[in-house]
Amino acid sequence: MSTHTSDRGTSLLSFDTLVFILRASLAAVLFMGGVKLAFPGDALGLAAAYVDPDTGWIAPFFVDQIENRLGMEVHTFLAVQGWLEMAVAVLLALGVRTRTLAVVAGLMFWAFAVANPVVGEIRLSRDIALAALSFAVAVGGPGRWTLEGRLRGWERGEVSDLRKRATLLVVRSGLAFTLISSALFTSGVMATHLNQTLPVVLVLLLGLALAAGVLPRWAAALVVLWMLGIVVWGVASSGLLGGLDSTKREVGLAAGAFLYALAGSRDPWVLFPGRRSSS
Repeated sequence: MSTHTSDRGTSLLSFDTLVFILRASLAAVLFMGGVKLAFPGDALGLAAAYVDPDTGWIAPFFVDQIENRLGMEVHTFLAVQGWLEMAVAVLLALGVRTRTLAVVAGLMFWAFAVANPVVGEIRLSRDIALAALSFAVAVGGPGRWTLEGRLRGWERGEVSDLRKRATLLVVRSGLAFTLISSALFTSGVMATHLNQTLPVVLVLLLGLALAAGVLPRWAAALVVLWMLGIVVWGVASSGLLGGLDSTKREVGLAAGAFLYALAGSRDPWVLFPGRRSSS
């Protein structure tokens, strides 16, 4: 039976600090996506790309709902969505109603996948993973440095071991899902950074290791290095803004893997954890 240990006893950074890094990274992903929608160079062209039935992001059913039920043009809807994403991102980063907004962010990422055409782009499995990471923040709490806590003088209490374990399970499951699905579906519109930058066999093995809990912290550490490499490559090849826009999801995945790599010794639901750090 595991015993209660302090945050600083099992990782280089406290659990609260790791959750804050994850929270801030998810906020950055949302904000970058929101800017693209709220300030497009060509609003009508962007809307046309989003509703393309083969490669777009919004299925015909949802286009009909937007135009006929909401009475909005798609480009107007996208602009409103962009501003909403930026607002949620800013409040989430600042730490205002953090758990509630983490759930909202998670539902947004989930909706991005649901709204996609039925033909589907498996790359949206990354959005499902980001949804899981958002829900992990809701479970684990806001972490450090919340504006609401400072303004109201709240003292942040110790996060229970049960919440920490649940947070780690959600993070591990979300990462495992996106790696496995990215390895199994790779062609055409299903091609992504996750199945084009490493051999798919290795991607699948990393996903299975995380899913089964076989040396999961080592697998997560490799994912961190891999995701950071993708981001650096994107920035080097497309410039700072273009590179971050194309790899923003990998930023969120890197933060989730970083949290697990450092705090994953608390996760009891693994098959073969390897050597655990002493408490």
